[in-house]
Amino acid sequence: MKLAIHPIKADMMRLHRMFPAKFGLALMLAFGLLFGIFLKNGTTLLAFGNSVFGEDIGFCWNVIDPSAPDESLVRSAFAGTSLLVPLIVCLVILQERGYEEGCRISLARGLNRFYGALAHAFSSALIIGAAYSALCLLLFAIAIIRGGHNCSHDMLTVFLPAMMVNAVLVISVALETTTIYRITGSAVFSGAVVIIGFVMSLTLYGTYLQTPIPSLRWIFFLPGPYLGVGCALGYSDMGQLTLLGYGAAASCLSVLIYALVSFRAGGVLNGSSD
Repeated sequence: MKLAIHPIKADMMRLHRMFPAKFGLALMLAFGLLFGIFLKNGTTLLAFGNSVFGEDIGFCWNVIDPSAPDESLVRSAFAGTSLLVPLIVCLVILQERGYEEGCRISLARGLNRFYGALAHAFSSALIIGAAYSALCLLLFAIAIIRGGHNCSHDMLTVFLPAMMVNAVLVISVALETTTIYRITGSAVFSGAVVIIGFVMSLTLYGTYLQTPIPSLRWIFFLPGPYLGVGCALGYSDMGQLTLLGYGAAASCLSVLIYALVSFRAGGVLNGSSD
């Protein structure tokens, strides 16, 4: 594993120099800035249950509750995460399509193919996680300024753990996308599977809360419910450890499958025309 540490840094520099990666990260920050400025306080982007403050407040996004202003401001920082999922999916696919050159460089330097795949997966995850964290910090600062509040210790104790958990969940979405793309070689198919699966699982989670139907339990294999709960601070249904556990497990499994498939395929992506 030590052999993969240096390629992580080199891979990150290669990905950073890629135009799609730069464009995607800049677009994420621009989206966050515009979202934070123009979205009015009191707008409900997603609500489950009866949306009664004090009971299922965690499922109302970007709504300022006078009795819990700290949690409301923190929740506003994550309000646009679900809208960013398609952009994140497209970004990681663009990174994967540029993997062939980086793989050849790593192999020419004598790097094991398995470690090379791990290095690329980890570097992609770090880039996505760092970009998402920066975006959340930006939205959090905008929410505080717009709300006329001061950043307090209690507010940070709510925001920072939530940001780390949500960043892990976002990384799991990115790694699941890269793994499906690595297996299928189709950008359109892998992107559609992840985006449609995310939207369906997040939407059906609201139905499941109203009526726990056993046939809907498959949604908990997908990141939608976990990311929705994490961004809405709905910890009454799922605790932070549950969310973190899913994100870590999904990420590790995706990286392992990605590395094994890359090793069996010879370390070079099969380009797709779609």
